[in-house]
Amino acid sequence: MLLSKLLFVPVAFVIALSGQVFSDPVGKDHGHKTPHGGVVKEAEGMHVEFLIDKSGQPKLYLYDKAMKPLEQSNLEAKLTVKEHTGAQHTRVLKFSKDAKEGPLFTGEPIKGIKDWDTAVVSMKLKDNWTHVRFSHH
Repeated sequence: MLLSKLLFVPVAFVIALSGQVFSDPVGKDHGHKTPHGGVVKEAEGMHVEFLIDKSGQPKLYLYDKAMKPLEQSNLEAKLTVKEHTGAQHTRVLKFSKDAKEGPLFTGEPIKGIKDWDTAVVSMKLKDNWTHVRFSHH
């Protein structure tokens, strides 16, 4: 009986730590609910939310540190998306301001995309390019 209790403690400890061991080592993903249901990352002092909607249209939203929408119409943005099948798509993302969704960047829809694996958004801020990598689980 004592032996089974002693074995339980290390097993429980390993199970409790397993979530820590396999988590994202960068720690820049946000676990809270995002404004538009996308994936949020931090980059260049702002929050960047990325998603592909049901019609296949890529959307990018920018927020300040308090998650208030940013209007960055002077920013250049490009997207490269890789599907689970290995297919890769690139799009130029253009700034627009939607009455319902606020300021965002959108690209031409990616026809037939069902699910994606990784996306890299390249943003030109001032004269430098910043690349933000998103993973879709």
